[in-house]
Amino acid sequence: MSLPFEVTYSEKPAKKSRSMKRLAVILKPENVDGIIASLKTSGLDATIYDVKGAGKEKERVSTSRGMGTMELAYTTRKLVATVVNADDVEDVVKRMKQALGGESGAVVVVTPVDDLIRL
Repeated sequence: MSLPFEVTYSEKPAKKSRSMKRLAVILKPENVDGIIASLKTSGLDATIYDVKGAGKEKERVSTSRGMGTMELAYTTRKLVATVVNADDVEDVVKRMKQALGGESGAVVVVTPVDDLIRL
């Protein structure tokens, strides 16, 4: 039985590359489908999180009566996380860039993974 937020990673560290990296992509909700498609073509699974960011951009939302708009102090973003072999990081990031096309404002955070333990 798997939980709805549980990810099954498709690769284990190989003998040639014992290190793995976690890629966390922070992007606008409309760009999620392109990132997921590029990860699937690489044979990778991902977990998607809803996040709120406070920054330069403001998001305009209609009020319940439709009489005006108000600016929220945060913007809605998605975080797509996956784990890849360290040797494949550049290739996976390149595929994600191609899937997004032009300027998207997406950010990729790469962190080391010490170990993956399956329970």
